[in-house]
Amino acid sequence: MAMVRVGLIGFGLSGRIFHAPFVMNDAEMDLVCVCTSQAEDVTAFAPEARVVSTAEAVFQADDIDLVVITTPNVLHFDQAKQALENGKHVLLEKPSVTSVNEIETLCTLAKQKGLVFCVYQNRRFDGDFLRLKALIAGGELGELKQLDSRFDRFRPLPQVRWREEPGVGAGIFWDLGPHLLDQMLCLFGKPDWVQASIDTLREGGQTADTFEVELGYGDKRIRLGHSSFEASGTRRFNARFTKGSWQCVGLDPQEEALRAGQMPWEKTFPSRAAEQSNKRFVLQNSGAVEMTQEEPTQGSYIEFYKQLRDAILCEKTVHKKQAPVSMSDVCQLVYGLCLAEESAKSGQRLPWNYVANI
Repeated sequence: MAMVRVGLIGFGLSGRIFHAPFVMNDAEMDLVCVCTSQAEDVTAFAPEARVVSTAEAVFQADDIDLVVITTPNVLHFDQAKQALENGKHVLLEKPSVTSVNEIETLCTLAKQKGLVFCVYQNRRFDGDFLRLKALIAGGELGELKQLDSRFDRFRPLPQVRWREEPGVGAGIFWDLGPHLLDQMLCLFGKPDWVQASIDTLREGGQTADTFEVELGYGDKRIRLGHSSFEASGTRRFNARFTKGSWQCVGLDPQEEALRAGQMPWEKTFPSRAAEQSNKRFVLQNSGAVEMTQEEPTQGSYIEFYKQLRDAILCEKTVHKKQAPVSMSDVCQLVYGLCLAEESAKSGQRLPWNYVANI
């Protein structure tokens, strides 16, 4: 059986929670190597994986096919470039990079070398997003007109961590913005225009902690946002259609279950997390609106890794398969994030004018 041999760079929250468990869960993937200073943590979790102290040791290893990069954002471009130059497929944590030139450089290099380059936009596989996607496609509620997509938290005080230190790509917009914007690009493609505000409202804050982004799609309006002051929980989606609406409260449970130590190979995964609350409101022939409490849709980050694995194993065959996130998509996403920042700085609504040069 063909295997994808994986080298993981970084064993912090992202590497330990979002990546290592899914590599180990896949029968056609092998976690061969981990670059980290936390050798004891790796040994306890994946005793057969060897631990190395430098990223270069992963790039240059003969027994690595795929490099998964989960380091701080500022290292992403150089590390992804080195991995590709050494003939490795790459999965890069979001945000991938912070400039259009950098993302186009990585995508062009991957194409030239015939390698898979993908960004970890795992929330395409959240259950709530999959349900919303099905509602839009099915037409049960008519045509979508307005959508609020939020990822709020209650963190009124700044924390001591690299994501909240000043620097390129730091702050909550570059942390959560890639998830929210990628989902909309996945659903609707490129918008006509973007208008954004990105602010620092917490006392003593050094990076953005609040944002609101509006996207214009013809006769549709999409609003994306985050507040660090929402104590009542997140209304993840509020979708308004011509024949009703749909609301989702709470977050997809996969992350919370992983943080609680529940692994994706456990039959009850992700039961160690609170369920979401989904409500559907449908206009009846009588003119009344009927409310239905839905069972939450199960998401699957396992599927992300399955699609990535298949894309790598089929890369050099006539039966090529697509990575879960295309290189064209990741270019559009970086452009959109940069455009939103530009809109926030100028206070203006800006047109979306971009064709990826890859």
